[in-house]
Amino acid sequence: MAPTPDDAHIISSARQTAIAVDSCSLLSPDFLSTYHVPVAQMRINIGDESFTDNSQIDYAEMYRRIADEPDMRAWVSAPIPQQWLETIRSASQDVDAVICLTVAAGLSASYDSARVAADLARKENGSIDVRVVDSGTISGALKLLATEATRVIELGLDANEAVEHIQQTKSDLRTIATLDDLNRVQHIANAPQILIRLAKTLNIKPVVAFSNDNFRIIAKPFSIQDAIRRMIRGIADDIEASPASFVVLHADAPDRAKTVANQIRTLFNTEAVNISDFHPFTGFYAGRGAVGIAWHDQSHLKT
Repeated sequence: MAPTPDDAHIISSARQTAIAVDSCSLLSPDFLSTYHVPVAQMRINIGDESFTDNSQIDYAEMYRRIADEPDMRAWVSAPIPQQWLETIRSASQDVDAVICLTVAAGLSASYDSARVAADLARKENGSIDVRVVDSGTISGALKLLATEATRVIELGLDANEAVEHIQQTKSDLRTIATLDDLNRVQHIANAPQILIRLAKTLNIKPVVAFSNDNFRIIAKPFSIQDAIRRMIRGIADDIEASPASFVVLHADAPDRAKTVANQIRTLFNTEAVNISDFHPFTGFYAGRGAVGIAWHDQSHLKT
């Protein structure tokens, strides 16, 4: 059985490679500490306030503030190269290589920032091997990918083998969400603008899938309950009886997330089911009340 995103275990003495992530990975403080996974922190900006993303932030309060003031300026800034450089320095202790795993490059500057930092790190230390990998995904799916990357590194895979495994795993990740508030999603460059405007006019609660840096609407129900049923059907069509790990995401909608998680545990062959807040990077745009599901079909894992 593959470890869950929040499992603790002993770091392998055979480890040659370390993982570094940006804070969109949603990894828990215990996981980060146990595995020694350094994090390049994003910055959350609301109005005139700006603060570093960390585990102490009350995301529910943040979503309420945005809902109360829908025109408030709010966005998330990618880690700057210096932050990524410090993260790489921390990760490179006692290993030969560092793999920087970032949120989707098509949605954030984190990937480009990490590449700049990787060049600086190589100039500082010519013996360190730094790889920057675009996860191609967001939030819960990035958490699953980072967890799987850590698992294989703990088994002793070198950088080449680990990067190859990460690239293969990316194709097995899925993310879907239902949106209750469409006031901000239209600001995403890759979002289907015409369909979103139509959904707002008709009061539809769209089910949105994310893959390859693009969002697409896959269902147009008129209630959150119907939207959740459509998401569950989508999972069933994708994984059949295969074992899978899940992350259920929400934007200030914990009761909805618990309901979805319980359905998943009842209906599917689960390796793990975790509940998490949406990271603000996606939560700002998904809007308060959104619920998402990320999953990873693990039937192929042989490593």
